[in-house]
Amino acid sequence: MIVLPWALSAPGFANSLDQQRESAVELAREGRIDEAADRLRTLDSQFPNQPLLQADLIVVLRLAGDNAGIVVRTAGLDPESVPDYAHMSWAAALRDQGEFAAAANVLRESRKRLGTSAQILFAITSAEAGDTRSARQAIADIHPSPESAQELALMAYALRQSGVPHEALALANRARSRDPQHALAFQEQAMALWMLGASNRAFAAMQERPNLFEDDTRHRTEADVIATDIRQALDIRAEMEALGRHRERNQALDQALQRVDDFLSRIPEAHPQHLRVRLDRVALLRELERMADAIEAFEALPEPTAAPPFVRRAAADAYLAEQQPQAALPLYQSLIPEDEPPEASLLLDLYYTHIALEDYAAAADILDEAHRHTPVWLSVGPDRDPIPNWERVDVDHLNAYDAAYRQDLGLAWVRSGELVRQAPAHAGLRNTQARIARWRGWPARAREITEIAERWAPDARDTRLNRAENARDLGEHDTWRQEVDALSADYPLSRDVQRLSAELEDRDRPSIESELIFGRTSGGGGLVSGDRDRMWRTRLNSPWSAHAHRVFLEHRDSTATFDETQARHERIGAGVEWAARRKQAWVRIDRDLTNDTNPGVAAGWSQWLNDHWRFGIEADSVSMETPLRAIDAGLEGWSVSTSVDWRAHESLSAYARAGLLSINDGNRRTSLGTGVTRRVFANAHHATDLGADVYFQNNSQPGGPYFNPEQSASLSIRVDHQWITWRHYDRSLTQHFHAAAGAGYQSGFGSDPAIALRYEHRWSLDRRWGFDYGVGWGSTTYDGDREKRLFGLVRLRGIF
Repeated sequence: MIVLPWALSAPGFANSLDQQRESAVELAREGRIDEAADRLRTLDSQFPNQPLLQADLIVVLRLAGDNAGIVVRTAGLDPESVPDYAHMSWAAALRDQGEFAAAANVLRESRKRLGTSAQILFAITSAEAGDTRSARQAIADIHPSPESAQELALMAYALRQSGVPHEALALANRARSRDPQHALAFQEQAMALWMLGASNRAFAAMQERPNLFEDDTRHRTEADVIATDIRQALDIRAEMEALGRHRERNQALDQALQRVDDFLSRIPEAHPQHLRVRLDRVALLRELERMADAIEAFEALPEPTAAPPFVRRAAADAYLAEQQPQAALPLYQSLIPEDEPPEASLLLDLYYTHIALEDYAAAADILDEAHRHTPVWLSVGPDRDPIPNWERVDVDHLNAYDAAYRQDLGLAWVRSGELVRQAPAHAGLRNTQARIARWRGWPARAREITEIAERWAPDARDTRLNRAENARDLGEHDTWRQEVDALSADYPLSRDVQRLSAELEDRDRPSIESELIFGRTSGGGGLVSGDRDRMWRTRLNSPWSAHAHRVFLEHRDSTATFDETQARHERIGAGVEWAARRKQAWVRIDRDLTNDTNPGVAAGWSQWLNDHWRFGIEADSVSMETPLRAIDAGLEGWSVSTSVDWRAHESLSAYARAGLLSINDGNRRTSLGTGVTRRVFANAHHATDLGADVYFQNNSQPGGPYFNPEQSASLSIRVDHQWITWRHYDRSLTQHFHAAAGAGYQSGFGSDPAIALRYEHRWSLDRRWGFDYGVGWGSTTYDGDREKRLFGLVRLRGIF
């Protein structure tokens, strides 16, 4: 038999209605709920608006599970017109129907009269209706605190719904101390932990008793755990890097990725948390520098461009790293807020995207915007001194690089030096200065600066990259390899490290160099160059050995037609070359290819003394410098030459050459040459160099079967202009224009003007392969006769 609330036995009027009502209530006591409800409905239709009848009907309908009927019958009914004993059933029915505000309103006045249970139910329904203030106050008004685990758990639920998880957790803990296995207390403890950010503890609890939690709740909690794991893994990585434990830095992130993939394999794709974790996965892959995987994961999203900002940012970073700036640009642009200054880091990423797209004007605008929105000092309060804004350091940092990207390395050097002067202990600025020094052709100076950076950040990736690149440019190949191997172990997915590693691997590959120049000359009587001429040189190189040497095969062919005679000098040889520590030595043994005669030997040596001076010397026992007419006449010669090069930086250099060619007809041809080159203009895509050259030649035995004046000289002014017409990372097309004008002098004939023009296309197909082609024209006077020569050229260079 069902025990009904005391309200069903409340005394009524001694009349027929009360007797019939009590009879219906007695049916309910006997467990005949539906029959009791039907009788009470009939009575209500006969005697409407009777408070006790309405109260009994509410209670019985609640027992019958007819919550909807209660809602309909009580619509617009004043709770104070219904006896209090029905209020709990009425409010519970409304709550079950989702009418939370109405349920709370039923108990608003009667709750204190009804006691603790009503106070708790009022708090619960108020919280569920969004009236958290009333809910909290209702819980606070409960005195003394109940001892029942059930009531404590319900109070915890009300407080959690009111947004005070700390207090909710305390009540849930008290409930579990009274009944450790109480289901609602267990639920509320886990849910409060979840709200407090302890998602790992909450999820562990849910795993203990999964039947107490809906799948959706467990999925949401696990998704929170994954997000927490990722954040903690990023903190662990920062800690590992600070400790120099670079190989361990991504272990926690890798574990987080495994958990992500496991979650996605178990949770239905249609579930909202599946998509949420997929979004986290894009950002996680980017942090792991698995850029191609991040792009794939991003593009697989249902609506990639509608993804949250952190996902679009991660995808944009990945596209930029994978050399797809055209895809990165709209994503970065979509992140710029309309009504507030953008983050400095976002502007810097946008800058690099425009640089990659070769849009230097847009990049300049972005850099200006970054300067405007990133002050040097940050205000922290009216009574406190401003503090440095370290984001501004990144902006000023980039300002130095910007000049370098525009081929103004002098300005880049000045800017980096000023930054170092302002923050001499900033390792990042020192590394930037070292990099720019190396770009200017000063690897020794770059090393000195890098050693200063090592005092503060010896294990920083930037410092280690500089050490590796310094070793490369200084020819310290063992050190270069050691540094690259260590970097590859610590940062296997870094683009910079991969590039350095690839350059190192290139030394383990054979290579080729080939140049063909062919021309046609008209005018004059003797035609010094021949009416048709060709010079072709090809060299095949073996991989470099561990001891910095390689062997090579070289073919050189020079032909020219003089009237009906064709002269030719073709030689093939093999040699060995050694290059290390900015020194180079080579030796070659060769012979004529056509008749297997005239074996010869050649050798050379060169060395950089420092960042500015280099000297070299070469000798050849059967020299290709011997004029073809002399070779056609059965002569040959040996040669020796020396050179000195001076290089202030990338924009100013000079050279001096001295040579001797001894021909076996007794002639000793000595020559001297010098020149200087100065860059007079440069921007992102154009560079113009202006130069002057002076040349003098003396022959000890003038005359003979070849052009051989006693003395000759020339003075010329030249201009070279390079235009990077198209570029996409390692691939590019550069147009090269060369023009030289001056005067040539020949003893016995005086001086005459001379001119030379050349136009080339220089293609870089990738980092390892390139070819050039071009056409040229020149006009020079020999023995008083002017010769005009039109020629073409083709070059090939590559690493297999």
